[in-house]
Amino acid sequence: MTGPDKAIQAKAKSAKLDVIVADEVPALLPFDQTLIITPKTTVPWDLLDAGWGFLARWDAAAPLWRYQVLCGDLGTKEERTATEQRTLDLRVPTYACELLFVNKAGDGGALAAAWARECAGGADRRLAFSRALCEVKPRFCALPCSWLAEVQERNKQDARSMRSMQAASALPLVRVEIAPGRFVKCRAGEEARIKRQYQERSQQRSQRLKK
Repeated sequence: MTGPDKAIQAKAKSAKLDVIVADEVPALLPFDQTLIITPKTTVPWDLLDAGWGFLARWDAAAPLWRYQVLCGDLGTKEERTATEQRTLDLRVPTYACELLFVNKAGDGGALAAAWARECAGGADRRLAFSRALCEVKPRFCALPCSWLAEVQERNKQDARSMRSMQAASALPLVRVEIAPGRFVKCRAGEEARIKRQYQERSQQRSQRLKK
């Protein structure tokens, strides 16, 4: 745990799980299979066995954070630039690294070390995690957002997410002019965001060329 949380610690103790409270993301994993938790996270206790089971095939597993939030929507401009240099595109999903299953074997340990290194200096943890993923390239299992919900709310959240995705996919595609004579297509209502992202990437490329 990256900080104390009495409720989570008590629940983990009753589940006979060993708990270590640290001040930051651990660069060295303490167990063969480790669940890194941020305080106040809603832990899906009924799914932990499934999480451990995933580590038999994958190096790490974590839920998607929010279906509609991408790396380009987070952090400072400088952090987004640093992240794009690794990911090559900011239109990638972000993960709920506050609930991260990691396997010490394979590339799991390297992922934890890279994430801890990227978090140095108060960096945005989600963007830091995305950079670490691209650096290490572990076998990573993306879990649904509903893993962060209480058992009673999980089915409702899954249903809401499905309706939202269906509604988004039903929106018509529109043409957006991002540069003179250059067009792309996007969902209606996303025109301003697409133009802003293109302008930011163009500025970043110009700055790199000047260097």
